[in-house]
Amino acid sequence: MENEQPRQLPEILTLVLAVILLLALGYSVAPVVSPFVIIGALAFLLYPIRQSQFARRLLWLSVLVFLLWFFYSIIGILVPFIIAFLAAYMINPIVVKLQRRSIPRWASSLVSVLMLFGLVAAAILFFVPPAIRQFEDILAVASHIASEFSERLKSGEFLSVFARFGVSVEDAQEIISREISPRISDLLRTLLEGIFGFVSGFSSLVFHIINAVIIPFIMFYLLKDLPALSENALALIPASKRDGVVNTLQKIDRIIGKYLRGAIIVAILQGSLSGVVLWLLGVKYALVLGIMTGLLNFIPYVGLITSLVVSSLVAAFSGGAVLAKILGVVILYLSQKLLEATVLAPKIIGTQVGLHPVLLILCLLVFGYFLGFVGLLIAVPATALIMAALNEWLAARHAEEPVKVDEVA
Repeated sequence: MENEQPRQLPEILTLVLAVILLLALGYSVAPVVSPFVIIGALAFLLYPIRQSQFARRLLWLSVLVFLLWFFYSIIGILVPFIIAFLAAYMINPIVVKLQRRSIPRWASSLVSVLMLFGLVAAAILFFVPPAIRQFEDILAVASHIASEFSERLKSGEFLSVFARFGVSVEDAQEIISREISPRISDLLRTLLEGIFGFVSGFSSLVFHIINAVIIPFIMFYLLKDLPALSENALALIPASKRDGVVNTLQKIDRIIGKYLRGAIIVAILQGSLSGVVLWLLGVKYALVLGIMTGLLNFIPYVGLITSLVVSSLVAAFSGGAVLAKILGVVILYLSQKLLEATVLAPKIIGTQVGLHPVLLILCLLVFGYFLGFVGLLIAVPATALIMAALNEWLAARHAEEPVKVDEVA
């Protein structure tokens, strides 16, 4: 026993020295070492001692980090596949209904893909070019709108407000010209570019999607082979846990699927309604305002307020009966919100995604803070999934609690 202790100490020192030299070597060659080499080295070191719980966790953590890096690196390549998968997921219920009418799945998949891309192509052909022109016109007149607003600030009505606080008319005009007018112009232009910037980017993206022939082909094969792909994926799950996984996936599908499909339908209806009504009211750029309303409809509260403010600003400089147009815009968006809350959302989206208003505002702020505009878009379904998982956990915990004798009695 006494003889083994001196032999173990040099071995430990040797291992420590070897680890230090290995770290130094890794630091030296880090710029040229591929993550594939690192994950291979980790697997080489940890797999022989995988019986250790610490080694297994470290190995799985290494694999997870490697997969995150791998998918982040090839995200540009995966974009067509992601778009095709989402589109196939959205129209899969149509394929299922056609298949129930004795139409082969390949034929129903082909018809669905052709119909979808036909609608997208028609929308691009008839709506995107005029929307881009209107968007460019809005940016062109942004400075004009700001200057008109500044002139109104210099009128006697606004200058009298400064006079009440002891500021002379000359000083008030100088403050407005030097401080307020340039900032209003910059703020308005930044606001319009930020809100309508999606038009050019979205249209460019759509054109690229249409020109990419690979996307409809991927969609077709995904739709055609979706049942087989689902069965193969479930076969990878151990039989003991398969029922639980299937049950969870079905709940996720009910929440996400119904929300996405319903939200898209509601957004199209709201955008179309607002565009038509704004055109009837005589508000300029009704088409691009309608598109903006439809896209921002995915963001509760924030989308409504933004659409209302921008449309009111445009209505204020559309000429004619300005007050009547602004009042019409306010009534339009408030009535739209009431229609969505009382009729469209309950009938189309359902109540499975219903969230408390306070929780909804909180999740919008949190997701928007960390993920920006994308976070605002995914805040509602992501929070709905989190709440569903929490409710399942609470229900399971409640079911495991022992029942007291007096409660039974």
